[in-house]
Amino acid sequence: MSAPRAKALPRIDPARCTGCGWCVAVCGPHVLSLQVLGEGRWGPKRSQLHDAGGCTGCALCGVRCPFDAISMVRQPGGAGADGADED
Repeated sequence: MSAPRAKALPRIDPARCTGCGWCVAVCGPHVLSLQVLGEGRWGPKRSQLHDAGGCTGCALCGVRCPFDAISMVRQPGGAGADGADED
């Protein structure tokens, strides 16, 4: 029996992400969210993976993104212990 494959997690390119929210809408386990850039409560938003451990690796977010801002990247050893995306 072979070792389990590492889970692929979405990596969001902030230069391409427009904050449209399509990835958040299509995410079944609800592990993506839109975060406001900067210190204020209002302003431009970007998508962010906030629960890497809950991500199924289905890649629907990357397929749905109209701006090619999301790529799936295999994580050695699975998701991070803190559940955050490493950038």
